[in-house]
This record gives sequence, structure tokens and C-alpha cells, in this order.
Amino acid sequence: MKKSFLWGFLPLLLGCFFVGCTKRLSYPDWVSRILTLREPIGSEEISRLPEEDPISFVQLLDSLDTTRVIFLGEVHDQIEHHQIQVRVLQGLMEKGENVVVAMEMFERSQQPILDRWSQGLLTEEAFLKETQWETTWGTDYQLYKGILDEVKNRHLKLLGLNVQRDLVRKVAQNGIEKLSLEDRKGLPEMDLTDQLHRTYVESIYKSHKGGSAKDFKYFYQAQCLWDEVMAEVLSEFLKSPGGEGKTILVFAGNGHVAFGFGIPKRFYRRTPISYKTIVLKEWKKELDEELTFTEKPVTLANFLWITKPTPPEKKRPRIGIVLKEKEDLQGLWIERVIPESPAEKAGLLPGDQLIAIEKIEIKDVKKMHHALAEKGWGKDITLTIIREGEKEEITVTLPSSKD
Repeated sequence: MKKSFLWGFLPLLLGCFFVGCTKRLSYPDWVSRILTLREPIGSEEISRLPEEDPISFVQLLDSLDTTRVIFLGEVHDQIEHHQIQVRVLQGLMEKGENVVVAMEMFERSQQPILDRWSQGLLTEEAFLKETQWETTWGTDYQLYKGILDEVKNRHLKLLGLNVQRDLVRKVAQNGIEKLSLEDRKGLPEMDLTDQLHRTYVESIYKSHKGGSAKDFKYFYQAQCLWDEVMAEVLSEFLKSPGGEGKTILVFAGNGHVAFGFGIPKRFYRRTPISYKTIVLKEWKKELDEELTFTEKPVTLANFLWITKPTPPEKKRPRIGIVLKEKEDLQGLWIERVIPESPAEKAGLLPGDQLIAIEKIEIKDVKKMHHALAEKGWGKDITLTIIREGEKEEITVTLPSSKD
């Protein structure tokens, strides 16, 4: 099983993917040149595309002058990507830019909470609790702590971009047509006609998810809904008085930024303001699989920054379940089991009530994550669940560090 670009919102869909998986005999010139990179990777392996001109960080910042919207795509569990995001934010501030940080990691409905964080009115503990970080995003908060501390310390505007995850899940399962009238009223203007984008998403879907044509139709609708809402939030903010004179720095998963398909083009359709895209990619031997998806010459981004991969010991294993906390429920409720995950292979099911790990009672998602991290890659871990009123113990084999 291979890792991938993250769509950025694991509880909703699959979470992550590769940009195409078929080896090709020929590549655009910019891809061929990047494939000559070998380890060790330097700290500033930045290229301007499609020329593939190597540039420094200072030159990158200079190239962003007068750009109103900067999309910076990440792989969510890569430590260096978040360090780079902080560097870019600090660099723009030092150049005198009035920066707003817009993040996929928060839903637009959480804006009042984000505003109180920016104003210094929330402790970190209260912030995590009110945003329900562990259940709505779930990626290790420490990876984002540097960004969010910078926002709070400088009192920067923090803009939540994401759509309510339950709405995207409904579309992914049954399609837009089956939404209630109330849900349909809240949909943004949507473009489902971009055939190149459809090819891009379909190549990912077929290679890593499978399923029927109907399933893909709904999957594609959900992806477009996701991107359209984030584009709409950006557009509305820039058209508002609060957006005047601001530089918007957008942090989102690479899948929402790469090739411009996700948020950028949908934003520009609403608000024709200049933007630039930066994609952060960790180096790997199969890098060619992530740089192109079609024989047509399509450029990944304005800038590509190749980084050192995060060492496995600094990542925490995942077993492929989406958890919910309920005040009236002992333990945690398994809301969803990711297909082909260790959890599915072990026999865990949606609706199972998780009450203990390794005989130790568990009450929140954060403790679940810590338990997995402590156990380590490739090890067996025993979960105690309640299913249909009966207590059971299920052993799950954690993925290896290479998965």
C-alpha cells in the first residue's frame, strides 16, 4: 500500500492518494529534470515551473510580490512541510505583507472560534476542544502548532475554509441528487464539467479505491463540492471589507492545489485575482508517479519544493477508523472504517463501541492516537469493543513504516 497526496480531510473520504500510478515512457521536460534529484535532499530544493529553474527561498518570496492569494499545498503528516509554511508566513510578514492565514483544517462554521483564537482569548486546550480537532481533523496537532501559535501571537486573521464534513459524506455516499431540499439550498455554484480534472480524480479513484461508475460519480461530486466551498469562502472574504489590502496564504492538502484543479481555478472563476501555487513534495523513488497523470503537458504548480521525508519514527501509525466522542457513551464510537485498512482487515465495523486499548480504558480520541504511537509500526494492538451488547477483543496489526 502506498502513501500519497492527502485530500486533507480523512474522515470524509479516503484521505490520501497518488497523482496517477501508471509508469510512463516519456515526461514533460520539467518532470524529467526533477527526476534527476537524488538523496540527500537539500533544505531549499525549490524549482520554478515549468522552466524548472532552481531558486532560493529569498527568490521564492520575491516571486510572490504583488500576489494576493498564495496556495501552499502540503502532505499533512510531513514535519518539514509545516516548518516551511511557518517560514513562508514569517517571510511575507517581514516583507510588510498584511497576511491572512486560510486553512483547510477548519470548517467555515468554526469562524467565531478562530476569531477568538486570533484575538488571544482562548487557551490551546480550549481551542482544541471547541474546534473538536481530534475528531474533525485528526492529524497530530503538534505538526500545526507552529502555524497556529504564529497566528495567535501576531493576532492574524485565521480563516476557516472547509465545508461541513457531514454534507460531503452525504454526497459521497448518495450523490447531490439525494440531498434534502435544505441541504441543496446551501450548495455553492459547482462546475462538474472539467474533463481534465475528472481524468485526474478518476485515475486516483481507479488505482486506489475501485468501485462502480456510480460510486465514482458521487466521489467526484463530493470532491468538487469540497473544493467549491473553499473557493467560495476565499472569494467572499476577498470581496468583503475585511479582505481589502490583504495577502491570503492558503494551507491545504496538495490534492486541492496541484495542477490548479481544486481550489485555485474555482476561486479564480469567482474572483479573477492573481494567485500562485506552491506544492511541497517529499522525495521518494517513485516521485514520477506523483508529478503527472496524463500525456498532456500539465504543469503541477508555479513552484515545486522537494523536501526530505519525515522519518517513520516521527509519524504515528493509523489503523483506518473514524471515531466519534459521545458524552452519553462509554469509550468511543466507530463512525467509519476505511476500506482495505488494518481496521477493516481485523474485522472492526461501523457502530462498534471502543472501550479499551491493551486493557486500558479509553475515553477520547487523543488517547487513542497516543496509544497507537506508543505501540509503534508493524506491531499488534488489542482493542476491546462492545458490539450488539457483547464485549469482544480484536487484535489489529498496525501498518509497517513502509506502508
